[in-house]
Amino acid sequence: MEIRQQIENGFERWGRAVAQHPLRALAVTGLAVVALASQLPKLAIDGSDQAFLHPDDPARVHYDAFRAQFQREGSIFIAVEPPDVFNLAFLEKLRAFHRALERDVPQVHEVTSLINVRYTRGVADELIVDDLLEDWPRNDADLARIREIVLAHPLYRNLWISEDGRLTSVLVEPDTYSSLGARVEELSGFDDESAQVGHPFLTEQEAYAIADATLGVMERFDGPDFRLHATGGPMIETRLMKAMQRDIALFVTLAVCIMTLLLYVLFRRLSGVLLPLAVVLLALLCTIASMAAAGVPITLPIQVLPSFLLAVGVGDSIHVLTIFYRALSRGEDKVDAIAGALGHSGLPIAMTSLTTAGGLASFANAGLAPVAHFGIFGPVGVIFAFAFTVVLLPAGLALAPLSRRPIHAPRSRVDGVLAALGNLATRRPSAVLAGLALLMVLSATGIGQLRFSHNPVTWMPEDEPVRIAAEILDERFGGSAPLEIVLDTRVDNGLHDPTLLARLEELRVWSETIDRNHVTVGKTVSAADVLQEIHQALNENRPAFYAIPDDRRLVAQEFLLFENTGSDDLEDVVDSRFQLASFSLRVTDADAFDHMPVIAEIEEKFRQLLGDDVGITVTGSLALHAGTFTGMIRSMASSYAIALLVVTPLMILVLGSLRGGLLSMIPNLAPIALTLGLMGWLGFPIDFSTMMSGAVVLSIAVDDTIHFAHQFQRYSAMTGDPHLAVQRSLETTGRAMLFTSIVLASGFLVYTFATMQNLVQMGIFTGFAIVSAFLADVLVAPALLVRFGAAPRVRGTQTAFSPGIRPGSWRSRSATGR
Repeated sequence: MEIRQQIENGFERWGRAVAQHPLRALAVTGLAVVALASQLPKLAIDGSDQAFLHPDDPARVHYDAFRAQFQREGSIFIAVEPPDVFNLAFLEKLRAFHRALERDVPQVHEVTSLINVRYTRGVADELIVDDLLEDWPRNDADLARIREIVLAHPLYRNLWISEDGRLTSVLVEPDTYSSLGARVEELSGFDDESAQVGHPFLTEQEAYAIADATLGVMERFDGPDFRLHATGGPMIETRLMKAMQRDIALFVTLAVCIMTLLLYVLFRRLSGVLLPLAVVLLALLCTIASMAAAGVPITLPIQVLPSFLLAVGVGDSIHVLTIFYRALSRGEDKVDAIAGALGHSGLPIAMTSLTTAGGLASFANAGLAPVAHFGIFGPVGVIFAFAFTVVLLPAGLALAPLSRRPIHAPRSRVDGVLAALGNLATRRPSAVLAGLALLMVLSATGIGQLRFSHNPVTWMPEDEPVRIAAEILDERFGGSAPLEIVLDTRVDNGLHDPTLLARLEELRVWSETIDRNHVTVGKTVSAADVLQEIHQALNENRPAFYAIPDDRRLVAQEFLLFENTGSDDLEDVVDSRFQLASFSLRVTDADAFDHMPVIAEIEEKFRQLLGDDVGITVTGSLALHAGTFTGMIRSMASSYAIALLVVTPLMILVLGSLRGGLLSMIPNLAPIALTLGLMGWLGFPIDFSTMMSGAVVLSIAVDDTIHFAHQFQRYSAMTGDPHLAVQRSLETTGRAMLFTSIVLASGFLVYTFATMQNLVQMGIFTGFAIVSAFLADVLVAPALLVRFGAAPRVRGTQTAFSPGIRPGSWRSRSATGR
């Protein structure tokens, strides 16, 4: 208690110093804000799959290596729906659309459609590889021939033509590398040794520009006889990025409006509105600027950070202003009132900032990049909010013209409600704790029904064009999401082995039969497909020769003949030394939870058939999703465990008692358990957003617990009566806890206006958790303190006090002297 008194006195002296020299405090604060704000132009928004993983994450390393080697991935897949694919008018419009994409979309490596898809055939003794529509059809006979070729060709089915023959597709493949910096000259042939080592991959902004330009071309051509549906990495990421931009601006605006209203209702003063808003907005500005300076982008999960910081910062200000305005209304000098308010609330808001920052910092080592970034910049924002609360807020109060008006009368009704809750908790603690135990049992049943989920496409509204396109492509083409398997034979010309190629064909047949857990494989492409095309063409185009030759030298000769035709399509599936190969699968877009077992089964089948001599690496967008899903579970388990290991000792230290610290964790963890149980009962999954909100709720619950416990200890020590200590604690800090909880809950309920459905759910459940946390702190915490942790009574004396008296001004007198 002596140490705490010294700290409180220190905050009181600090508040007095700032109040006496407010302009100096504002000048220093302004310089710091301007310096950080200069970094804001560097801020980026990243909605890509890669943003979920650290650069050194194995899944991302494999993905980058695949992109560098085969220079593809991240393509735009467009389904085209005409009345009749094999109609001359449609094919002419398709050609115009194809050329417009090549002309008007920036940084496109290649556009492929029926117009220029590879057509391999033999003419006499010559191998011909050219575009399917190199010779443009002129009449019905030509169209009939093209129909026959397309529908019979194994390569085209479920890739360039739907299974029912009524839809065709266009593939837009962006450049692999960014246009920033010096461009590397085009490589001739398969000169992998001079690959663009160190050259940056296509940036997110460039990918967004490609998607926007593609959409612009589509708008010009879309019509009743030419329906267009586009999906793929750039399209999904661009849609998510735009949703983030819209939603963040909307959330901040709505949160500020709600805070303005609630602050006015609470304080009925202009200073009580403008100063807290200045504190939180500057704290948010400095935090975002710090992210920009560190090169950390705003990603899907981390977009909850602004609402969190706004709410936490306002909570700090409310606790200070509540005491300040009480003192001012009693006629105290402004400087004394500022000093007293900081002396009264400075220590608890410092402790809550410490525990909040410490709890969030436990996420800094998470395996997922957004979670780790939240664990770094969440604490940074909390520290900024605390710093502005103890510097900017008292300086602003010192300069603001303030009247000594009486406390607003209607607030007594709030005091009555809080007093009733306190009486219930202290008079019937066993009943309150029994009710909590019953709720925990029900929650445990719901938690047992929880599932994890990660599928950005389903976050979008059901009428979102990108989501509709993914559903159409999954249904009509059998899959829209790429899964890539890189095979390493570990020897030059290892892919000339007929046995290996035959097993690739066997794997193709097996893969295209997969249909489980809502996951199917519609198409696969590998070097085996190219070889079978060549072999058939060199044998009079007879379908019976669409097969793998059984002679190694013949395989090598046929691949060489294909290269000599001038086609570079072989680069998409093998490297220049025929050591590495890619096996591409088009898989239905489903939840990562459903993808994981299927991907594991595919990898096991490849290892079983190809043996230990062939290295196998699974990558592509689906592998990134699976890696993200695995990392999400791992990060949630480890980070929350670390958070508990960090927060619990801090609570013990703050409360000065092992028993008190352990008991305080019950009202801190109960809201999370209740929320998880409710999610389980209602069938809502845990995804990134809800996982991040758990950290927010834990921090908020700890804050309120510290404020209440701090006041309880003070009054309990002075009165020796835990029941009276609870009542006095609720009188002084309960109202601030209530209004901060309202502000916090409202700040997250604005997410119900979000574009993304996962954010809507997160807002609802976080709001529920915050309300639960408040009830836990005014019901469960007092019941625990009275039932298990009451302070010893002080014999012979009782402290007379008023909720507004400053620290250090307590006076004891005999009980009879009162």
